[in-house]
Amino acid sequence: MFTRRFSIGIAALFCAAAAYAQPAQNFPTKPVQIIVPYAAGGVTDILARIVALRLTDKWKQPVIVDNRPGAGTVIGTAAAARAPGDGHTLLITAFGYTANQILVPNLPYNPQALAPLSILADSYSYLYVNSAVPANNVPELIAYAKANPGKLTFASSGNGSSPHIAAELFAWRTGIDMIHVPYKGNGPAINDLVGGQVSALFDTVATMSFVNSGKLKVLGIGSPKPIARSPNVVPIAKSGVPALADFTAGGWFGMFLPSSTPVELQKKIYADVRAVLETKEVHEAILKAGLEPALMSQADFAAYLKKDLETWGPVIRERKIRLD
Repeated sequence: MFTRRFSIGIAALFCAAAAYAQPAQNFPTKPVQIIVPYAAGGVTDILARIVALRLTDKWKQPVIVDNRPGAGTVIGTAAAARAPGDGHTLLITAFGYTANQILVPNLPYNPQALAPLSILADSYSYLYVNSAVPANNVPELIAYAKANPGKLTFASSGNGSSPHIAAELFAWRTGIDMIHVPYKGNGPAINDLVGGQVSALFDTVATMSFVNSGKLKVLGIGSPKPIARSPNVVPIAKSGVPALADFTAGGWFGMFLPSSTPVELQKKIYADVRAVLETKEVHEAILKAGLEPALMSQADFAAYLKKDLETWGPVIRERKIRLD
């Protein structure tokens, strides 16, 4: 009797294991949705469409980008957090995922309901100033700001945006007096920077075109070391200012899925996404979009997000950054 019960128990365990692995083996069984909590046409949307196109080919099922902007990415992120954990709903988002955990009281979702899958790309921020600003490097900009309190204005794409938080960290670390000027998007901010209405802006490599035309100057980049795309731009961390020795600024773009997704299915999706990202075609498409291709294991991405929260949380609280 004992032997028979033991055999039945072992058989049940094998059946359970087979059933657990079934979703991974058969995935996907229907179209896959990638939620992007930003408007169509932005860099996160462009990245999502690059990945979706190649995953469609790999999975032999349509992979559809679903733009759900609004409430500082809260709407789309909440939808992904509430989705069933069958692998057919993914989320591609950016820095807002981290910032909203501090900026938004009473989030309508639990961040733990989403499991980080991998970073897909990085985008380091460049420090641009109007050509009339009498500074050609970071130490000179700091000296100018200290000699002219209240005169240095930093533009951003909006309250709580990554350019805003980067500028606040820069000001906090260096002890300069800075006036923040929020705009509704990068376009208006760049226009006023070029026009001289504001002094400085942290922005992507795309704005480098105004440096080439002489309308702006670039004083540094928020990467820990020089990058191949801009080898002559000095990292702010290497500018010789001790308070900025570990300064980084920029944005990450990553993929998440509901935490309820079985581990084996998470591993399968990760392996397929990684295979797509490692192709030369996708690598070049990401670079063309103005981003730096990146890839991390799930564990490394989770650790990265934890450090991200530890880095930016004190800045947001100390500088009293709000979305309104």
